[in-house]
Amino acid sequence: MRWRWRSGGAEKGWSSSYIFNNCSARIIIYPAVRTDPSTSPPSPPLDPKPPWLGSHCKQEGRYLLGPFLGQGGMGEVWEAWDRVLQRTVALKRLKKLDPLSLLRFLQEARIQSRLSHPNICPIFDVDDADGAPRIAMLLVRGPTLAQAAPELSVTEKVRLLAQVAAAVHAAHRQHLVHRDIKPSNILLERCADGHWKPYVCDFGLARDLDESTLADGRTVRGTPAFMAPEQIRGDRTGLGPATDIYALGGTLAFLLHGRVPRNPGALVRGSGLLRVAKAVPRELDLIAARCLAEAPADRYPSAAALAEDLENFAAGRPLNLVRRRGWTGTHGNPWRALLPAVLGALAVLAGGFLADRGARAREQRRSALGAAYLGQFEAMERALLLERLLPPHDLRPLEAELRGRLAALQQRLDRERPANRAPGRYALGRGRLLLGDACGACAELQAAWDQGFRPPGAAQALAQALFDCRMRADQDASVQDGRLPAPDADAALAARLDLLASGAGQGRDDYIAALAASLERRYDAAVRLAQAATASQPWPAILVQARCLHAQGLQGLAAGDLLLAEARFQAAADLAHNALRINPGDERLRRASLQAGLGLAALGLERGDLTPDQLAPIQDQADQALEQDPDQPDLQAAWLALQAFRAMVLAARGRDPEPVLDTARAFLWQHRPDPDQPELKACRMLIHWQRAEWDLRRGADPWPSLAQALADLGHTSFLGRDFLGDVLTCAARAEAAKGRDPRPYLDQAAARMAPLLGPGAAPDALRSAGRSWLLRARWEAAHGLDCAASLERYRELGARLRTGSSGW
Repeated sequence: MRWRWRSGGAEKGWSSSYIFNNCSARIIIYPAVRTDPSTSPPSPPLDPKPPWLGSHCKQEGRYLLGPFLGQGGMGEVWEAWDRVLQRTVALKRLKKLDPLSLLRFLQEARIQSRLSHPNICPIFDVDDADGAPRIAMLLVRGPTLAQAAPELSVTEKVRLLAQVAAAVHAAHRQHLVHRDIKPSNILLERCADGHWKPYVCDFGLARDLDESTLADGRTVRGTPAFMAPEQIRGDRTGLGPATDIYALGGTLAFLLHGRVPRNPGALVRGSGLLRVAKAVPRELDLIAARCLAEAPADRYPSAAALAEDLENFAAGRPLNLVRRRGWTGTHGNPWRALLPAVLGALAVLAGGFLADRGARAREQRRSALGAAYLGQFEAMERALLLERLLPPHDLRPLEAELRGRLAALQQRLDRERPANRAPGRYALGRGRLLLGDACGACAELQAAWDQGFRPPGAAQALAQALFDCRMRADQDASVQDGRLPAPDADAALAARLDLLASGAGQGRDDYIAALAASLERRYDAAVRLAQAATASQPWPAILVQARCLHAQGLQGLAAGDLLLAEARFQAAADLAHNALRINPGDERLRRASLQAGLGLAALGLERGDLTPDQLAPIQDQADQALEQDPDQPDLQAAWLALQAFRAMVLAARGRDPEPVLDTARAFLWQHRPDPDQPELKACRMLIHWQRAEWDLRRGADPWPSLAQALADLGHTSFLGRDFLGDVLTCAARAEAAKGRDPRPYLDQAAARMAPLLGPGAAPDALRSAGRSWLLRARWEAAHGLDCAASLERYRELGARLRTGSSGW
């Protein structure tokens, strides 16, 4: 079929988009529409030459390049003139010639060329002249469905999406899954009769179910708002036609309401969570809700069935929706309408029925409240999950939005009767746990648990909150006294988690059991249990494994077993790194990766072979973590600790650490971190101490920096090394350099380090204490004082260090 282009204003003002590799490219539109040859004068045998065509056009193979239409991460699109067939095409060119990009590019062309359907954008040719692969395809002149939606009627939207669903079904019959259906990947073109014709385009993420997916790697790909749960989880075995049906439902919801609901259950309940379009027919919300069902089996059985229901609605015919519980709007059993009348008649005959009915009404009210509150939490959880799927970026706007939702939820909860507050408290607790407020979550989740509100996942949420709250308290305590609590200190909490694990449902909950084993310092058992829980709780289970491996690395480092420390730190780093490849925006995984990196850096300091090059990838992790949440105290502390490590490495190599220290001080001035957060105070101490050390070495006055370091005294054993004794010894050396008595600071160092020098003392603690006793002995000898006791103490610590009696 040939087409004739005529000038006109029908398309004026529209812009179109070719979507490729998850990137949108704006296309310049010329005022022209297609006309059907059956209803228009005969067209010339060839397309008229475009106005931009001339001798200045760059030639690539058989094509002359015209206006640049846009670019994405892997390709760029040009309007081009095919010199052989004398027609205008959209020419997509590959920018990066690496093997993986080439494989994906050619796979897109191969897949899309297999499809022949009036509503799928056709491919004309694949050309690789001059070694630069290109795909020539139909140039669609018109807006995307997303751009045209505001001016379309509901019926027009439904008819267009029905055609799209039929096109997607054609792809499914070829065992192809698109994986990126969304309004901006559907181009519209005006037909001669004035109606829009949709084209499905961008098969860059399409998957052939009959072939391996080498081009996929392990990265989750797609547009988060339109991705099905199995696609978000990276479950490649679960991908299939139902994945595209979910995206079609998201597209329908977007067309009806202006956005994809984060809680699709609101469409079924009609709860008013989507108030943008009040006139949306309920039948369409039911269609969208069925497409957006969590389980693939609960969605439409095929895209053709969805297309049929959409056509039925547009034609005013009854829908073919399966009448399952919770879905029936006006399609329920008509006898149910008589049930209240029958019950009312029975109530007259049975006086006790009224009390029973009241109890049931209260239970129904409680169930309805539970569903509503759970729906609000699930919406927050889904929003955060989708945000984490994006590349690393600032999460604070979303977190602020979620805190606003929690505040509104709290206000609503305050208006409820005390007997009905358990579901709301549960939702509040889950929301606070999402935002990292574990201790605040504990009170809410425990109250809901005690009042008997225990939906699926309640035991895991309560166990996680209890565990995280204890870990936070242990971390703060270790900064104060340098010691981790003994395993028996957490025995009561571990036993409580064991009870939760046993009563969480049918069988024992491996994830909760892993948390309990971690509290008891049974890290090998905790790792095994977390591995068993990975299938049901992938990200939390991976985090538990990484945390336990890191803890074992700290144990090995403290005991002087550097081989064990390296193996455990590296295992934790590899685990977090591999998980980040699948879920690159998850700030919890990035924290785990950064923590493992700091452990490896501490190991390098212990061995004396840490280099700036080894610190570079850890610095990248710290920068990306801060990019996601610049105000988080533990991330600020890790970043400062890394700068202190860099300064130590430079100073040990005789290089000036001042630029690094200036950067750290500028960071402190810019961010104004929490002055009372213990972990952050200890890391600020390291920065000021390193500045004082450098001032001492070059003969400058160290006391301005030392005064700041001494104001933030704290243990740093959570980093793998405890530098508190070194800081106090530095102050003593500064006093001695001024001719003043250093022993007050040495006494303070001895008192602060004494709890760490018992049986099983860490090597760095023994070395730090030994240096302070040697400095005391030298001062006493230089001033005619008896130094025998100080020397004896120094020799004793040296002997313990040499014999290696330092198990944790």
